[in-house]
Amino acid sequence: MFISEITDLKNKKVKIVFDNGIAFVLYKGDLVKYDLKEGEVSDNVYEEIMNELLPKRALNRSLKIITGHDMTEYMLSKKLKDDGYPDSIIENTVNVLKKERLINDERYIKGYIEAKSTKKSKRDILIALSQKGIDSKKAERIFEELCEEGTASDEKELIRKLLVKRHFDFDNADYGSKQKEIQYLLRKGFSFDSIEEAMNKPE
Repeated sequence: MFISEITDLKNKKVKIVFDNGIAFVLYKGDLVKYDLKEGEVSDNVYEEIMNELLPKRALNRSLKIITGHDMTEYMLSKKLKDDGYPDSIIENTVNVLKKERLINDERYIKGYIEAKSTKKSKRDILIALSQKGIDSKKAERIFEELCEEGTASDEKELIRKLLVKRHFDFDNADYGSKQKEIQYLLRKGFSFDSIEEAMNKPE
């Protein structure tokens, strides 16, 4: 193995790039411990770093990250990537945590939908989950399941509450007033069908 570049970073860290394209971040003290410098590196040293040092650090770092914070696989992977861990280390670490059910995308989706469906439209919730690396079809399936179970708020009920809050007159609103509220609700991400039903059938 051959180190092609060592770059100083903040917090007493360095980025090490190998000629095979593998790169990772170590502490400056590791340079001394493993006698690392630009040039050739023994296979034993490389394997110890890749198979022992980095996996242990990545796991410890992940446990700190997720303590008190439920996360998706994508969110955790991104944080580890930002910390300079190689893709292979990230993948193995995520798999370990998935096996132990310390991260679980389906659990995250359910918790997110249950928490947000009382104040956000289905569209906005699905967009937010997509940005967290969640497959849109999986998220939509779980959303529908939670609605059927009654653990996710009905979008039409949320629309009604918003209309009441905005002092919408369900019985006497004219065309102009209805269009104004429809445009407002569409901008909030609600579907036209849900808006129409909520307006016409207030509870």
